[in-house]
Amino acid sequence: MTHIAEPKGGGLKREMGLMSAINVIISVMIGSGIFVSPTGALKYSGSVGFCLVVWAVCGVISLLGALCFAELGTIVPRSGAEYAYLIEAFKKSHRYWGPLPSFICAWVYVVVLRPAEIAVIILTFAEYSILPFINVLGLESLPKEDLHNLIKLVALLGLGIITYINVSSVKLYVRINNIFGFCKVFACLIVIFGGIYQLAIGNVENLSRGFAGTN
Repeated sequence: MTHIAEPKGGGLKREMGLMSAINVIISVMIGSGIFVSPTGALKYSGSVGFCLVVWAVCGVISLLGALCFAELGTIVPRSGAEYAYLIEAFKKSHRYWGPLPSFICAWVYVVVLRPAEIAVIILTFAEYSILPFINVLGLESLPKEDLHNLIKLVALLGLGIITYINVSSVKLYVRINNIFGFCKVFACLIVIFGGIYQLAIGNVENLSRGFAGTN
């Protein structure tokens, strides 16, 4: 068995095993939005047929993007993802302006894209978390503004917990990520095999409508 030497002088320790690393990739690929976006896709497409076409086209585009990143990862085997790829592409064009695209890309990710993505995910998490307790605790009588504030409060609490976990311990983060990654895959399998079962028993009422009602 080959042992990877740990970095000396205060470097980061390798605390993730193979399965944990695979789980991180799975968690990145299967975003939480997959459990939220079907409602909006069906609502705004207007028909089951067109909604399935949209999902299929987006799946092909995502696959092509994943294959491009896989190819780039083998050509530029360095950490940094888009930053490393843009550096490799433009660094020879100009001494100063060459690294500019990678610099802008990194800052856009840090300042705009990632915060916006996390905001959507954490607000969705908060909304779905308090949904089962609305009737139990009598929250349906609350004004809409107060209910939105409650969702934001739960979102901030969840964000604080996630931040603490990421900062405090890599091992704890890995364990929790493994649990949630398993839950994501399990939920997707339930949807897939549940759909296959419904087709097998002849429940094709929605599919029979085809493209009727397409917006």
